[in-house]
Amino acid sequence: MIFEWPSLRKATVTAVCADRSLQGDFQLSEADDNPTFRMDRLVVSLSPGDGTDAQTVSVRNEGSEPVSLREIRLEWSASRLGNRLDARDYVQLHHTRDFSGTSGVRPVHRPVAWSPADEPSSMVSVFSHRRTGACILLGALPPYGDCYVDIAILHAQPHRDGAFGLGFHLRSPRTIGPGERVELAHLLVLQGDDGNALLSEYADLIRQRLAAIQFVPPAARINGWNSWDYYSGAVRSEDVLANAAAANALFGDTLRYVVIDEGYECQWGIWDAGWKFPQGLETLCAQIRAEGCEPGIWTAPLMVSVYTPLYRDHPDWFVGDEKGNPFVENAGYGSMVQLDITHPDVEAHIRDTFIRLRAAGFSYFKCDFAQLLLGASTFHDPRMSHAGMIRRLFEVIREAIGADAYLLACGAPYESVIGIADAHRTTGDVHNYWSHIRHNIRSMLARWWMQGAIGNTDPDTVNVRCPETTDDRQLNRRLALNPWGLNGGWAAGREMNLEEARTLLLSCYASGGDLLVGDSIVKLKSAGTDMLAHLLRQPPVRRGVPLNLFEPDGDELPIVAAETGDPDIRLLVLFNLGDDYRTQRIPGDFLASNLSWASFWSGEAEPAPRDGEVSLMPRSAVAWWVARSRTT
Repeated sequence: MIFEWPSLRKATVTAVCADRSLQGDFQLSEADDNPTFRMDRLVVSLSPGDGTDAQTVSVRNEGSEPVSLREIRLEWSASRLGNRLDARDYVQLHHTRDFSGTSGVRPVHRPVAWSPADEPSSMVSVFSHRRTGACILLGALPPYGDCYVDIAILHAQPHRDGAFGLGFHLRSPRTIGPGERVELAHLLVLQGDDGNALLSEYADLIRQRLAAIQFVPPAARINGWNSWDYYSGAVRSEDVLANAAAANALFGDTLRYVVIDEGYECQWGIWDAGWKFPQGLETLCAQIRAEGCEPGIWTAPLMVSVYTPLYRDHPDWFVGDEKGNPFVENAGYGSMVQLDITHPDVEAHIRDTFIRLRAAGFSYFKCDFAQLLLGASTFHDPRMSHAGMIRRLFEVIREAIGADAYLLACGAPYESVIGIADAHRTTGDVHNYWSHIRHNIRSMLARWWMQGAIGNTDPDTVNVRCPETTDDRQLNRRLALNPWGLNGGWAAGREMNLEEARTLLLSCYASGGDLLVGDSIVKLKSAGTDMLAHLLRQPPVRRGVPLNLFEPDGDELPIVAAETGDPDIRLLVLFNLGDDYRTQRIPGDFLASNLSWASFWSGEAEPAPRDGEVSLMPRSAVAWWVARSRTT
């Protein structure tokens, strides 16, 4: 058990500062429960947690001048671990900081199409032995503060094909004043023989620690409609109201929220009704409620067009690059700058904006693009790092909208918003393209443990529009036609067919997360609305567990099982995400003689698959309700 904290007797410690790097070793004794390492003016300390075996890492400036810290690294090289870990023997659960990267299981010793080989995992990672299944989990626990934790792989050789070590990199670029002590992160190492079991234990620890700081996650997932996937920035108020009426007529109270996404605003940064919403936001909210739905709204709270009076009149409100020049992102809607939450006037401005939107009648808030702040370098107040800034942003938003409003963090790094947001985006934009669906199911399954632990997960939208479900000849705005590729690609390949739509719906439903419809409901035929109505009527499942996540076929042939509110009924989903016909084997515990099977889509009873094998078409999924017979 070499990764138990008492056994990690020697670590390399590096403090990376703006002007230099300081490095040395922790040399621990059996009796040393609070090791401290002094590097010039900086003191790095570890202290034991509260019964979870977590270690709290803090840093103190004992000098008389400020220190510009960049990161603290705790590393155990391959040689210090006795060269016990061989890269060829392990796969890694790679976890990205936010949804804009792809998470999944990859080999330790070579790159994959969807992830660079040298990209560290963020917040958590699991290393699983290919043959024995023995696993090691490294992770960060709440309370998450002004720091991001990366899990680094330390290859002994540049070719990465041999021994490797592990490390925690605590990224917290900020100024630490004289005499100031900063608590950076709470770190955890777990061992076991099942990667999913370790992730479940990790999720339980997160839930327990969030409860201690009085974060109450939503009781159940939410359902709704979102304008973005079909209408994108071309949405008009009449589109929103037509879909609200159709949602109420077709789905009733199974679809609660109607969310107005990008396209309603005057300009980015001016979050008020533009020319396509002439009645204004307050009237629109009342009209949505008259249709029996709750109104929701999208914003990008930090993003501001450079062509707004807001930017022209307040040049000191915005973050800068490393030279102190304006930090500009060239987005699809023009050149954007970002508000500086460390400026007190900016904090007041953001608070007033969300108080106004809440007063207009919105009860669901989708907040986007906060992750782009990570590229900025200069701020009004340098004492706070990027992680702390984004966390403060969401604290201000929560204070403004109140505890009873639903808050979705879309793009914000997870460590910045866990404990504040109700839901967290876990995938990229799904759209109605197989290239998007395939790419994002990987991330959805890798983040299965988040559902119910940090709040709800948001797998983007469920879409069914395809030639079989609508007569609409324009399924999307006109886009460039490009071939499908292994690493996904924006709108690559053709638009999805009906079988691929079912696969998308099953993956989102089995995740246990929120379900928001992304189609134009008014343009769907009954073949499409019937599929959605069936999905929305199903009882919520608890998070679906990809049983073969760490196995060789786990990426292409996931097997997902989800518990329900009834302890005797489970959902079983078999996927074939590849382009060949494949055969899946039913897990052994689903083949007991006292189980009955029913099709997910029809509800009709079916015999258990013969010989425990199921033939699957390319790009498809099948699902059953599997019930245990009750004895009297």
